[in-house]
Amino acid sequence: MELRHLRYFLAAAQSQNFTRASESLHITQPTLSHQIKQLEDELGMPLFDRVGRAVRLTTAGELFKICAKRTLQEIDSGRDALSELENLKHGSLTLGVLSSFGTFFLPSILASFNAAYPSIKITVLRQRTGEIEKRVLDGELHFGVAYTSPGADQLKVEPLFNDPLALLVGDRHPLAGCREIACNELNEHGLILLTPEYNTRKLVDATLAVNGIDPRIVMEMNAIEPILATVRHSTLATILSARLVHEMPGLHQIPLTPTVTHTVAIFTRHNSYLSAAARAFIDEIRLRF
Repeated sequence: MELRHLRYFLAAAQSQNFTRASESLHITQPTLSHQIKQLEDELGMPLFDRVGRAVRLTTAGELFKICAKRTLQEIDSGRDALSELENLKHGSLTLGVLSSFGTFFLPSILASFNAAYPSIKITVLRQRTGEIEKRVLDGELHFGVAYTSPGADQLKVEPLFNDPLALLVGDRHPLAGCREIACNELNEHGLILLTPEYNTRKLVDATLAVNGIDPRIVMEMNAIEPILATVRHSTLATILSARLVHEMPGLHQIPLTPTVTHTVAIFTRHNSYLSAAARAFIDEIRLRF
């Protein structure tokens, strides 16, 4: 049974005349008769009493008319719902973002998007790059904003901007107020770093190795907020995005020489369909950069 069978049946039931019904459907009368006969054969009972050119519904036909009408109404409602979703009247969006992006750029983007599309429900997850890559690939996120990495070749990556790393220190650190620091001087200072699974940590390790530095790593943590809080209250330092000094008062960023940067990018799956909501949100991000 196909949808056309239901539509043809309802047209014939309404007009009670196959010729008029076929004209309204823009098909030939023999085609309509054949389609109705197919439907009756599949159901195993007649739906119409044929009396010359006129037809009328049988008892089975009257019952089936109710069901057919309800079925087509549900399908039409479903199409309307999809149309509304595509037009951004309803729907939901889940994205993963880096901590720094979520702090400094996302709030204004969320505000603009919500003002334009107030009926779209948005879920934002702050995650590390590896988690974002995996969840985008698995279809758990519509898209992500993360640092580029060598392992992201399975994803479509659209660069947005470069994010410089810096030595972050608190008021009590002897380097507070320093204008810059050479990478080869970092082994003189106790460091708190992210744990090794983070892309930022991998970039830091690679930079230190290239400069022949054996860092004095005093602590490792798997979250940025406690690292910043500990740096603020101690004479230890960390290497993170320079923008993070604005996360809390009492932090200072000291640029590294040579400059060390991450590239922040939009991550989507190759050859995947992006919903209208995801496309609109990505366009909102692009406007900022």
